[in-house]
Amino acid sequence: MRRWVALVCLLVAMGALAAPGPAGADGTAVERVLVLSLPRISWAELAEGDTPALDALLVDAGVADLSTRAVRRGTRLGDAYVTIGAGTRSVGDAAVDGQALAVDEPYGDDPAGEVFARRTGEEVDGGIVELAITRILVRNGALHYDSEPGALGDALDREGIRRAVIANADTAELAPVEDRYHREAVAALMGSDGWLPEGVVDPTLLTEDPDAPFGVRTDVDAVLDAFRRVWAPPGRAVVLVEASDLERADAYRRFSRQEMRDEHRRQALESADRLVAGLLEQVDPARDAVLVVGPAASRRELHLTVTALRAPGVEPGLLRSATTRRSGFVQTIDVAPTILDLLGVDAPSSMEGRPYEVGRRGGSYEDRVGFLVDANEGAVFRDSMVWPASTLFVVVNVALSAVAIVALAAPGRRWLRDVAAWSALAVLAFVPATFLAGLAPFADWGPTAYWAFLAGVSALLASAYLLAGRRSGLDPVMVGLGALVALLVIDVVTGARLQLNTVFGYTPTVAGRFAGFGNPAYSALAAATVLLAGLVAHRVGGRRGAWLGIGLLGLAVVVDGMPFWGSDVGGVLSMVPAFALASILLLGRRVRARVVALAAAATAVAIGLFGALDLLRPPERRTHLGRLLERIGDEGWDALSTVVVRKGLANLAVLGRSVWTLMVPAVFAFIAYLVYRAPGRLGILRERVPELRASLAGLMVVGVLGFALNDSGITIPGMMLGILNAVLVYLSVTMAPEPAEHPSERVSAAGAVSAPSGAVRP
Repeated sequence: MRRWVALVCLLVAMGALAAPGPAGADGTAVERVLVLSLPRISWAELAEGDTPALDALLVDAGVADLSTRAVRRGTRLGDAYVTIGAGTRSVGDAAVDGQALAVDEPYGDDPAGEVFARRTGEEVDGGIVELAITRILVRNGALHYDSEPGALGDALDREGIRRAVIANADTAELAPVEDRYHREAVAALMGSDGWLPEGVVDPTLLTEDPDAPFGVRTDVDAVLDAFRRVWAPPGRAVVLVEASDLERADAYRRFSRQEMRDEHRRQALESADRLVAGLLEQVDPARDAVLVVGPAASRRELHLTVTALRAPGVEPGLLRSATTRRSGFVQTIDVAPTILDLLGVDAPSSMEGRPYEVGRRGGSYEDRVGFLVDANEGAVFRDSMVWPASTLFVVVNVALSAVAIVALAAPGRRWLRDVAAWSALAVLAFVPATFLAGLAPFADWGPTAYWAFLAGVSALLASAYLLAGRRSGLDPVMVGLGALVALLVIDVVTGARLQLNTVFGYTPTVAGRFAGFGNPAYSALAAATVLLAGLVAHRVGGRRGAWLGIGLLGLAVVVDGMPFWGSDVGGVLSMVPAFALASILLLGRRVRARVVALAAAATAVAIGLFGALDLLRPPERRTHLGRLLERIGDEGWDALSTVVVRKGLANLAVLGRSVWTLMVPAVFAFIAYLVYRAPGRLGILRERVPELRASLAGLMVVGVLGFALNDSGITIPGMMLGILNAVLVYLSVTMAPEPAEHPSERVSAAGAVSAPSGAVRP
């Protein structure tokens, strides 16, 4: 036990030393921030376009892929700007997004200021009003993200920092007033009252052009004149300028042929570059910051967009944030905290995001852009493979159960049992194969190469498991489980490279996680570890075997929960009580009420320790566990209840439309067959590997808690049951049902099961 405690302490120390420190700006607050909005653009399009002014800006900046996910995966432009202004996942209102007008601008028959006063009870003398503010507040109040639209504008206003927006993506060709106004950008800097004191969003920013989308285009000179007026006055300021032609070109795609789409896109990029060239003439690099943001992806495809930061003290490199912990990736929720950080203003506690910082340095600008392009292509490819891979895993497990039932019903066909056993190992190997696929550029090679890789690696690993475990009938499945656990642990401790853009990992387009363990990987780790613990305890035997199994369980909890490794709050909450139950049973003790209370206390202690480690780090480096504890400290336990309710609703939403739901009845049907139709097999399994009782109890608890405490819903128990099914099929077909058929089978003194005459051979 002392050795295991020492090992855990060593792992914690190694992780603390390995955790990177803060990097980026030198801490000097800038005078002004120009937020340059480039809607619907990816790094690939920017690299292919003729944009010399943008290239000159970006070559000296920190750059990253921007994950635009707010609440929905397909984030609308209005959602994106409201999210920027809140610093937390938020939504707009599709029916009225963009209805932001100057106070004296006509809206129907009345000035917009009068309409605003009727809707809100607030009278304003000038500036810009967001007519949809009431509906935006109501919609976000119904969500469970504690979003405060306008939080950025309020924070700037409290510090006396001027704010202005210059943007107009109106579609003048469309008659209905709801479709005509597209000034969503105002939501980024408006206050929570829906008012923005300065800026220009009216039609004076446009000029008629019969060849342009919707018959209008941005008047670059008018935008630059408006920018000079709000930028020149002394004092601190934040000004957002949108290259609105990019938004119009993307919106017009549904009306135009492909060659016209390409031409409109090219013209919009050239217009944006001319705009950037004029803006940069007014910006002082020594005291001003330029923040480039792509608030929303193209309507034609979900992808990552562009973001960059050029500011005093910011070196060229790949940006990251504490919400992503991965160089080259930041989120929309990080934009507002970055603006406030540049100006030396503390972000309000409601903001979920964290400031940009420079992560990986070095290399050329072309190298950095190449990395970001590849990462985006990998994310898009991965997203296209998730459903087929998940469906295949479920369907193959169902087929595997069917083959096992046939093999068990025909004891004379040993070759069929051999096929079922090898197939079970191949199904078990499929999970690590999907992670290993992250080492190759399958986005470039295509789906055929990807599926060939998964099939080949699964087959090779299954054969390798048999070869490595030929001394005992239990060893092949133990090797398979151990390989999966080892791969996941080593990967996450060394940076979780295999988690990113793999089908059972995560993707930046989904933006649920960028580092540590994703929910499917945590599920695989939990299931494989608890099953392996029981088999190891049996194979080694005695108290030594039991403590070795418990050590494996403890290692999984540490790696999963450490803020700088797995950073998995839901995983720890489900693993600790489940693994505590399995440990008690492995030691041969009875489960009493006191044991349950101790398991609950151990869970609280584990979360407290991991949270304390996170809180010891600088605020800009804390993970979501540390941020949650911060919010609980600021807002009380309502912050925790909000998270719990949101996760519960997400689980229920996924339950009825996920292919993983089919895994539950399929696996339990096979278990029912073993109980009622082939009880001899199950009896031999219980008799020869009694430690599996502890593993199965722990697996059931971690599956139920994992489903309840994480937002991936049925995916978690589905993955766990898939691994359990492969293990049960292997054990049931390799263990002899009747001693008379296999008189040579004996249990060794060490507790290992000798391979029966009909067992699978390599």
